[in-house]
Amino acid sequence: MSKTRPEWSEEAIRHADDLLALRRDFHRHPELSHQERRTAEIIAERLHAAKLEVRTGVGGTGVVGVLHGDRPGRTVAWRADIDALPLTELLEAPFASGTPGVMHACGHDGHTAVGITLAEILAARRAELPGTAVFLFQPAEEVLGGARPMIEAGALENPHVEEIYGLHFTTQQRVGQVQVRPGPSMASADAFTVEVRGTGGHGAMPHLSIDPITAAANILLGMQSLVSREIPAQETAVLTVGQIVAGTKGNILPDRAVMRGTIRAFDAGVRDHLITRLGAFVSHVAQAYRAEAEMRLDGGSCPAVVNPAPESAFVRECASRELGDEAVTEGRVVMASDDMSLFLRERPGCYFRVGIGSASGAARPHHAPEFEMNEAGLPVGLRVGLAASWWKARRSRWATSTRSGAARWRGRSGPRAAARCSSRPTPAARPTRPASCGPRAMSSGDSTCW
Repeated sequence: MSKTRPEWSEEAIRHADDLLALRRDFHRHPELSHQERRTAEIIAERLHAAKLEVRTGVGGTGVVGVLHGDRPGRTVAWRADIDALPLTELLEAPFASGTPGVMHACGHDGHTAVGITLAEILAARRAELPGTAVFLFQPAEEVLGGARPMIEAGALENPHVEEIYGLHFTTQQRVGQVQVRPGPSMASADAFTVEVRGTGGHGAMPHLSIDPITAAANILLGMQSLVSREIPAQETAVLTVGQIVAGTKGNILPDRAVMRGTIRAFDAGVRDHLITRLGAFVSHVAQAYRAEAEMRLDGGSCPAVVNPAPESAFVRECASRELGDEAVTEGRVVMASDDMSLFLRERPGCYFRVGIGSASGAARPHHAPEFEMNEAGLPVGLRVGLAASWWKARRSRWATSTRSGAARWRGRSGPRAAARCSSRPTPAARPTRPASCGPRAMSSGDSTCW
C-alpha cells in the first residue's frame, strides 16, 4: 500500500463491522443536548486506546482528541456532533432507541462513529501521518449551543487548528452521493419565543376575558406575510412555529399562550430584518385583540454555514478521487442550520453532505420519528473523511524563493520536500492559490499548490 496515497476503500472495508456496531450502540443509547455523558465517555475511551491526547469536558460534554503525526504538516481538525433529539422512535430494529422519548433522528450517531473510526485509522498510521489531526466531538448541536462554548474553551488552540472539516449525512441523497457546495450551504438559525398575555376566564363568557389563544392564532397566521411581503423574492427565508402551548381545559380561557419557532435565512440583512420585524409584528397584532405580546430570542442561534471556495474544491477533488466524478455534486442550499458555521467563521474549511437515502427509495425525513439511515453510507463518509484529512495535512507552506523582494510560496507533498523546507520561514500573509489544487496536483508535485 502506498505511503503517499493509502487505499481508503480497503480501510473502510476492514473497519466496516466495528463502524456499524459503534453507530448502532450510539443509536441504542441516545442522549439529549448537554447530557451526552455516556457518549462522551465512550469517545474518550476509544481515543485514549488509540493513544491520542484527550481532553474531556470541553465546553460542557465536548471531547477533543489530538493526534500528532511523525511527519511535518498542517494542523487540521475534524468535527462531529454527538447529541440526539426529543422524539419517540418508530423504527423497529434491535438497535432502536432504548431511551423513551429520545432518539438519534439526524444522523449524529453516524457522525460520531465516523469521527472515532477516522481517528483510530489515522492513529494506526501515525508514523506516516503528516502534521497533526484534531478531533472535535461537539455536544448540543441540536440546540445550537455546543460550538460556541467549545470555541470559547479553546478547542481550536493548543494546538492551533489551521483548517476544519466535517460531514453531515442526509436522507435526501442516495448512498454513494456526496454534495460539496462552496459558499452558503446551510441557513442561519435564530430560535424565538412569542409570549401572548391576556386574562383568563370561562369559555362561555369570552367577552369578560382577553383571549390570548385567538391573538396567538392570528399572530401565527399573519407572521408569514413578513416573508412573503417584506423579503425580496430573490432572497430565501423560512419562518416556522413548531410549538404552541396554551390552556389546561377546553372550557377555560387561559391567561397566556406561548409559541416557539425559528427564523432561517442566508443573507445577514434578511436575518436582521425578520428578527426586528417579528418583534414589532407580534406586539401590534396582539394589541388588536386587546392582548400583549413580546418576542424574545432565547434559544440557540448561529450564522449560515459558508464553505470557502478553495477548501470546497479540495474536498470535492478528494471525494471524486475516492468515488468517481459522477458521485460528487454541489447540491442545493439547505434551509436547515448547523453551528458548524461558528467553527467555519473561526477557521477555513468545508462542511459537506453524504447520502444515506433509504434502500426502499422513500426519503425518511430528518427530525422525524420515522427517520432511518441507510448504513451503507457510513463507509462512504469515512472514505472521504480519510482522504481529506490525509491530503490536507500534507499541504504545508514554505518559502522556496524570493523574487523582487516578494516570497513565492510553494507546496511539496513528500517528506523529502518537508525536510528541505522545514527550516524556512512562515509566510506573513496567505497567498492566493488555484482552486484546482488538490490531492492529484500535490501527488504530482505541482509547484503552484501549497
